[in-house]
Amino acid sequence: MHHRKDRTRTEDLERERRAARGGATATRQPADAGSLPALTASLQNTAGNAAMSQVVDTARQGGASTVPGAIQRAVHPGASATPVQRAEEKATGGHGGIKKRADGRILEKPTNDVERNFYSDMRAGKHPELNDVVPGSHTAGAVKEMDSETGGSDDTHIYIDNLTQGMTKPKLLDIKVGESTSSKQELLLTMEKADAVKKKAKLKLADVMTGSKANDYRVVGGTDLGDSRLKNGMLSKHNIGKFSNDASVYDELLPQLGQVRQAAKSSGLAFIAASVLIAVDQEPADGSQAATAKLNLIDFAHTFDTSTMSEEQTEKYRERFDKGMQSLIEDVKAAADKARKKEAA
Repeated sequence: MHHRKDRTRTEDLERERRAARGGATATRQPADAGSLPALTASLQNTAGNAAMSQVVDTARQGGASTVPGAIQRAVHPGASATPVQRAEEKATGGHGGIKKRADGRILEKPTNDVERNFYSDMRAGKHPELNDVVPGSHTAGAVKEMDSETGGSDDTHIYIDNLTQGMTKPKLLDIKVGESTSSKQELLLTMEKADAVKKKAKLKLADVMTGSKANDYRVVGGTDLGDSRLKNGMLSKHNIGKFSNDASVYDELLPQLGQVRQAAKSSGLAFIAASVLIAVDQEPADGSQAATAKLNLIDFAHTFDTSTMSEEQTEKYRERFDKGMQSLIEDVKAAADKARKKEAA
């Protein structure tokens, strides 16, 4: 009897202490799906504890003093560009410095020698297999004749057709194809061995964390997705599934994806960190979003063949790109089926 009274009194005291703290309870609420604890747990499941430790250590070197601070910066790097600017940058697979030219028909983008030479080769008639899947390109002089503006030069920039030209309200999805976005051998062509090894290790970790390694592709960004490449990549399948509620949009994209896959196979080129950029008009003039759905293969800053790399390296990355396209096509099919079921419900 006395024990029961003591236990009751203890419980009463505990309730009083909770009330004094403002009514706090000991019950922990489940973490929101987009909260830091939930994202941290998801990252651990995707990349493993070792990768998590490396993320934290890297962030601490940059000034983060706590684990939450380190992860928070990795997941939410912050918005630094307007939605319009980000859309234009995604349309060329770039990372800034994009400029509209010729009333928006052309996008001017600074890039490296590899990508500039790729587009120059395309204009010269090389790689005809890619003509229908790669954006059309122009020389700096030709673009200046269109708009009389002063811009960059062919030594520093490319000038490519804007995929969203003519769309009233474009929606974009940028998908980087392949389980790996780097090659040490390719990096060695432009940097010292120590720097190449360091960059390869960093990008290899990123490929694991963002889902490229597991999915053979990853979503880099898109309309309404936010600026965290880590989060966008981790949620790649989800982001593809929510791109449209209309199954016919996916149906329109599937043969185009198949065309990209076949064109890449036939080209003889190896693509590292190339992207498929998808666009659809959310406010089409005729009311049919599916009719506006289209895509391009973009971002050729790390493209090569056996003239610059070994046959073994070239074939390895050709296979990885093809495998990535296969996985992407399968997931777009799944998104179409899911949308169709919702429409029928």
